[in-house]
Amino acid sequence: MLIYCCNNYHHMGNPQFIKKTLTSCIIISILLIGMSYSSHYIVQSISAKSSSYDKASSSSKDSSSSSSKDSSSSSSKDSSSSSSKDSSSSSSASKGNTSSIALNAVELKNETYRWQNTSEAINPTLHLISNTDYLIKIKNPTDTKHELIFASNGTELAKSNEIKPDKNGKLNFNANSTGTFEYHCEYHPDTMKGIIEVTSK
Repeated sequence: MLIYCCNNYHHMGNPQFIKKTLTSCIIISILLIGMSYSSHYIVQSISAKSSSYDKASSSSKDSSSSSSKDSSSSSSKDSSSSSSKDSSSSSSASKGNTSSIALNAVELKNETYRWQNTSEAINPTLHLISNTDYLIKIKNPTDTKHELIFASNGTELAKSNEIKPDKNGKLNFNANSTGTFEYHCEYHPDTMKGIIEVTSK
């Protein structure tokens, strides 16, 4: 436009009019150039802001995903640790439920043998609780061998090893039902015998 105005400068008759026209053309040209640069700057600014927003959104999503994974991993570890502790606790409780009973062989007059507990009761009744592990610890200070047997109506439920003179033995027992049972010595069944009472509590 500026060039057009300059080319037509000599074709216009009024110098004052020509001066005003030329000034207007210059101002309009400057305004158009300024608007062009401003438009380009605004487009770049909007594009930069959009890119920055997309990066921030992507970073936020990655952070959220990472946090979720860490939380899931931590929860899994805690659950595993808790399960391991519960299993260990259960195992310890199971071991802790084993009860010990002492039962010793004794010799009375005329080579008569009996069972005796720590309270010195002869052929004592054994009071047991069902579904509980018991360890019967046996001592044999006599001059003959013994063997402890737990039975029910003639059916053997459990027995110890053969216990030689001045030796010790043991018997492991767990009654899975309540009721009355019996115990005796394999070699002295008539004199070394007693009752076992199993209850739920």
